[in-house]
Amino acid sequence: MKIAFVHQNFPGQFLRLARTFVAEGHEVVGLGMVKQCSIPGVKYFSYNAVPGPEDAPYQNRYSPVVPRLRRAYGVAHKAKALAEQGFEPDVVVVNTGWGENLFLKDVWPKARHVAYFEYYYHAKGQDLDFDPEFPVTDEEVIWRLRLKNSMQLGALDAADAAVAPTRYQRDTFPTYLRDRLAIIHDGIDTQRLQPDPNVRIQLGENGPQLTREKPVVTYVTRNIEPMRGAHVVFKSLPYLLDIDPELRVVVIGGRGTSYSGSAPKGQTWFDVFKSRIERPVDWSRIHFVGNLPYDQFVRVLQVSSAHVYMTYPFVLSWSSIEAMALECRIVASDTEPVREIVQDGVNGRLFPFFDEKALAERVRETLADREKSAAMAAEARRIAVSKYDYETVCLPQWREFLGIK
Repeated sequence: MKIAFVHQNFPGQFLRLARTFVAEGHEVVGLGMVKQCSIPGVKYFSYNAVPGPEDAPYQNRYSPVVPRLRRAYGVAHKAKALAEQGFEPDVVVVNTGWGENLFLKDVWPKARHVAYFEYYYHAKGQDLDFDPEFPVTDEEVIWRLRLKNSMQLGALDAADAAVAPTRYQRDTFPTYLRDRLAIIHDGIDTQRLQPDPNVRIQLGENGPQLTREKPVVTYVTRNIEPMRGAHVVFKSLPYLLDIDPELRVVVIGGRGTSYSGSAPKGQTWFDVFKSRIERPVDWSRIHFVGNLPYDQFVRVLQVSSAHVYMTYPFVLSWSSIEAMALECRIVASDTEPVREIVQDGVNGRLFPFFDEKALAERVRETLADREKSAAMAAEARRIAVSKYDYETVCLPQWREFLGIK
């Protein structure tokens, strides 16, 4: 078959699917804005967003629409050029978050067009009004959500089929649309992600060497910001260090922004959160390692004694399920996306999102009751394998959904 995957940051969520279908002999085409593709066998075409209005005083106001339309036009022009050269895909799969699928059905009318959706925005009851410490008071922020959703609705209208990776993410959509969205996770490589009781890792050239012999608390986020609860983790640091004099905390994550707005007064969220810690902290036992290469990320989680995962009601991180596959002892925020994968006392421990003392207490329980924690970690891995393994679970679901044998 001829399969086109479209993602402005190609391959995005489609990495494993593209690799699989190329290896099976299908003709796989990738479209994106990055200049090169590193997947052998994929015929990749880079496109440029078309010129458009970028009047600085109004850029934020129109940002949910104008950049997406520019990408939609840009990728449509590139697709039209491919069509004129004779490329007619059987299936087109697009991450809709960037606006790219709006016109592709008109360029390739014979293809089955599949829309991959991540999130539908609401002013109430989800991430926007969740955190009283960082309230949203600008009404135009709320209005921009409706613009984002209007683009999502346009993307759904232009699709033959639609999919979301988790039930929570599917259920952010209005009830009258949910039946149109299948639920299929991207899948993780649970064979590669195995626990290793003998793992050792050194943090930097002059940093300590960590093993499973002494307690290590880990926390992962793409960037240190409110959306993934970094401010609560920072507040918990004094209480975590009180648990054991040999305990260390490893924080993986950059100092930019991914999902939250910018920090006030030109600061980073890292600086803001660090300044708000109320008690003295022994910083020699806390290691901020930035964003690590994937193999090092895996080794840090393998050495973890208790792994903290937090999120607002928002898109679930891949790392949460990867941590389960690695048999991490999960300590996670009691929020709706998390409850889809973690059941308190069964495969992890949950705590109220804003309670840093409860976070530390759940970590203390995890370290103290090793037998129960190990059993819950094993159950976490069992769930990751049985529900989210790419080869045995998610790939067969994708095959059936896409009609690719």
